[in-house]
Amino acid sequence: MQGVTLIELVITMVLAATLSVAVSVFIARPLNAYTSITRRAELVEAADMALRRMARDIQRAVPNSLRVKIDPGNAQRVAVEMLNIVEGMRYRGTPAGPFLDFTAPGTQFNVIGQFQFALTNATCAANNCRVVVYNTGANAGGAIPSDNPSPGANVYSTAAAPACAGCLPPPGSVTITPVGTTVTLSNPSAEGRVVLGSATQFALPSARQRVDIVDTPVTYICDTNANQRQITRYWNYTINPVQPTDPSVSPLNAAQSAQLTKDVTACSFTYVPGTSQRNGVITMSITLTAGGENIRLMRQVSVRNAP
Repeated sequence: MQGVTLIELVITMVLAATLSVAVSVFIARPLNAYTSITRRAELVEAADMALRRMARDIQRAVPNSLRVKIDPGNAQRVAVEMLNIVEGMRYRGTPAGPFLDFTAPGTQFNVIGQFQFALTNATCAANNCRVVVYNTGANAGGAIPSDNPSPGANVYSTAAAPACAGCLPPPGSVTITPVGTTVTLSNPSAEGRVVLGSATQFALPSARQRVDIVDTPVTYICDTNANQRQITRYWNYTINPVQPTDPSVSPLNAAQSAQLTKDVTACSFTYVPGTSQRNGVITMSITLTAGGENIRLMRQVSVRNAP
């Protein structure tokens, strides 16, 4: 039996190495392509999920409560805020049973149909939900966006409408129940009932007799600073006349929060308020970057503005 010479062994090793290099060249490209496609797909899914989650909150928000603002102290941080509806109903507007009287303060009224979701909501169960009727989103001076909401016409105002002869809304009236006013919801009959802890006069009747039961505001903050690069959802905080944009200070620093998505390198939120003839539109665009891959998704959402 003859052995293998050194020359034969070297030739074999060279041929094997050459073959390995050739094979790796052909395999590397498909593997790299697969990795890139998978990474892009993950980024697209993350961005799409974030936009769909934001769209869902926007479409169930109180009409005319959407606000968009760039943080005055940090241009790389932009916030979108809205007031979340737990359940929307039609209030009884005629004296056949307890009805919503817009001429004087009252403590109770019926709604058409029975409450469902509001009765199982933890905030409502603790009598901390609030009632909204005909929020026009009016701002002092008519500026939009504005941190100066008009009392009695904007859910972000903390005061009742001031005295003004012949002006609307009527003096002392509100569009949202004041802080500290308990709201008790029940279904004593075929109609639901709202009982308020203190007499409240709502400013203006809704053409559709719409009344909304709300719990808390919701804010989405897109922060593209190098140490953040994420979109975060904040909720369960107090309503403020000035739109909050800094999560490190009140009221957002005491809010509940959850990261929506990471690897965010750019975002843009543009809101065009609606008119009496059409809904508003918010255009949302976010860019995610990771592992050398970069994707950008955009979504437009129709915003209801008929209160």
